[in-house]
Amino acid sequence: MPESSSRRGSRLTVDDWLDAAMGVLISDGAGAIKISRLCERLGVTKGSFYWHFTDIAALMAALADHCRHVEETGGQAMADLQSLPPVERIEAMVALVTDPRRWKVEAAVRKWAETDESLADSVAALDDQIFAVAYDTMRELGFDDREAHARATTLLYAGIGYLHSRPRHGPASEDDTRIFIDLLTRR
Repeated sequence: MPESSSRRGSRLTVDDWLDAAMGVLISDGAGAIKISRLCERLGVTKGSFYWHFTDIAALMAALADHCRHVEETGGQAMADLQSLPPVERIEAMVALVTDPRRWKVEAAVRKWAETDESLADSVAALDDQIFAVAYDTMRELGFDDREAHARATTLLYAGIGYLHSRPRHGPASEDDTRIFIDLLTRR
């Protein structure tokens, strides 16, 4: 649905265009991002688009930068969890993945990263950070290297699987989450 009524009275910013492009990325993927679609969504003419971007490639480059920043922010969120006690840290990691605002963006960025190498590098860096935090947490819980590695890998892969399967299978219930955390942290 176009947002024309809220946009016509004010000049759009680059952030408005990036927000609109991110909305299309989340709903339909990178291939669906087109100037005409964004203009329709924002209720403006193509001239408004060209005021901010030379072409669709420039918008896509700016959106990719924005998505890399999202991944870096996710990495910082992981680093910030280090101060929590181990089980609370795992609970917080699971909560981050299951937060609807985060999983939608993360799933869309990961899908786009399948065809954009710079995004793939950012996603890989975030995955490395998630694994490192999970591994260190499992070691703190008393698991040896082999078990800590297996449990950290399980947490990482479960999170990635959740991002891709949630639209078809729905959100994890509180019981699902509690049992999952218990399985990962129980000796």
